[in-house]
Amino acid sequence: MQNAAMPTRTASPTVDKAQAAELRQRLRGLSPPQAEMMRQVMALHAAGERMRSLQWLLQLATEAPDHPEVRLWQGLRHMEESEWLPAAEHLQHATRQRNNDFGLWHLLGVAQGRAEDAAAAQQSFREAARCARTAAEWLKLSTACDQQGFYDQALQAAEALLRLQPGSPAGLLQRARCNKALGRADEAAADCRSLVRAGRETGRAWFSLVDLKTVPLQAEERQQLAQAAERADLPAADRRLLDFALGKALEDAGELAAALQVFHRANAGVRAQQPWDSAGFDRRLAALRAAFGDGLPAQAVPQGREVVFLVGLPRSGSTLVEQVLASHSAVEGASELPHLNQVIEAESRRRQQPLAGWAAQASAEDWTRLGAQYLQLSARWRRSKPIATDKLPDNWLLIGAIRAMLPQARIVDCRREALETCWSCYKQLFGPGLANFSYGLDSLAQYARACEAEGDRWAALHPQQVRVQHYEALVQQPEPQIRQLLDFCGLPFEAACLAPHETARAIRTPSALQVRQPMQRTSTSAARYGALLDPLRQALEAGGPAA
Repeated sequence: MQNAAMPTRTASPTVDKAQAAELRQRLRGLSPPQAEMMRQVMALHAAGERMRSLQWLLQLATEAPDHPEVRLWQGLRHMEESEWLPAAEHLQHATRQRNNDFGLWHLLGVAQGRAEDAAAAQQSFREAARCARTAAEWLKLSTACDQQGFYDQALQAAEALLRLQPGSPAGLLQRARCNKALGRADEAAADCRSLVRAGRETGRAWFSLVDLKTVPLQAEERQQLAQAAERADLPAADRRLLDFALGKALEDAGELAAALQVFHRANAGVRAQQPWDSAGFDRRLAALRAAFGDGLPAQAVPQGREVVFLVGLPRSGSTLVEQVLASHSAVEGASELPHLNQVIEAESRRRQQPLAGWAAQASAEDWTRLGAQYLQLSARWRRSKPIATDKLPDNWLLIGAIRAMLPQARIVDCRREALETCWSCYKQLFGPGLANFSYGLDSLAQYARACEAEGDRWAALHPQQVRVQHYEALVQQPEPQIRQLLDFCGLPFEAACLAPHETARAIRTPSALQVRQPMQRTSTSAARYGALLDPLRQALEAGGPAA
């Protein structure tokens, strides 16, 4: 590549004079041929020709290794490959020469956060805030902080956006998200209602308002929501949001038959876009059971005592269990972490087969290595406290891998009465691509039966490391259940765990505001429907398809 001829300029979008001037400024310090190569890097990348773009970037890296634009693009290249540490190194170098570049600081914060360096990421986001000038920059910063769990910073950025653009729908929705995570229900509801009154982003505004779950709608608001949901010209995405919101509002008003029909319509709309592969799920589960069986590979190095996994179905009380544990002085509630899947998927790519295909061949040293990788990726959550939770529900499918990788980790299977849990899932619109099983009564029953059977199996095999925690027992007998839970986790009893609603921490789950209320002895909305939910009851009891 050193002696390659300069290519013909790739066609690029027309840029205005201000953009052209900004680009010339960014390329200052490069020779004319180097500046031309940098333009080629950008144009080829924009055209989707990543390999050719990379070739010219590598050439530039040898000729102008310390130029900030070259460092920026090297950082972007590593970010595209999820190579967060080298990405952060390049971007950090670039900020030394461009200390007032919002985009650089924002990218650096993202890379550092993904590299699990939370303190550095927060500092970079503070530098980005120092440089932010436009509403678009403030929104980008708020979203990035939100995604990394820095909710106070995310809220500050959203408020800065709204100072520049009062009434901005994006700003109000983002501020509502942050306030919900921080437990400020009234403030979140006020922003949602402001958008509804203005007739802007009404689908998301109504859904966000109802999804607070602790803020009841007034009668006139329910009527307005019903009218909005019945409009014939609604985009599909707005229709789904409004249907889930309307179903919850009708349920709260006691109009259960009408609520059920709306929930059926809402779920059918999502299921058409996100189908559930029932047979594929059964095959995967059977393969995992066969791969791990009743025994486990020998573990070369005992590790994992500092992690408590909370697994099970969504809406099964896992947020409450985490809040109880996070009320203990030794426990950090880390919420839903992606790291277990990341480690296993990376190893599966390396071995070119799924977990069930290589689990039996992995050595004790392999499992130790993978467990150490998980601990490294999740280390930020144990910097101030020695133990952290990981409550990603789907990890129940990976209990065998957890036991092999982290044999000292505790695993709590959060269990709630099956009908209530499935009905709660059916009423919830999850993030795109998540919980696809939840949009059909038949798939819900299939998934719930499998989840409970696996939890029971592992708890019987390894009772010292796997505990089934029933939600109903926890809310009906809090003190004895909490004492048993803490004892299982190797923690001394602390009275603060008996009042988890008083623990101040950011929470990003559908139950964020519910767990900030005192524990209630009953939560049986499904029972109110009586025979209307018989198809789901029958599917759960008999193992057959639901109507």
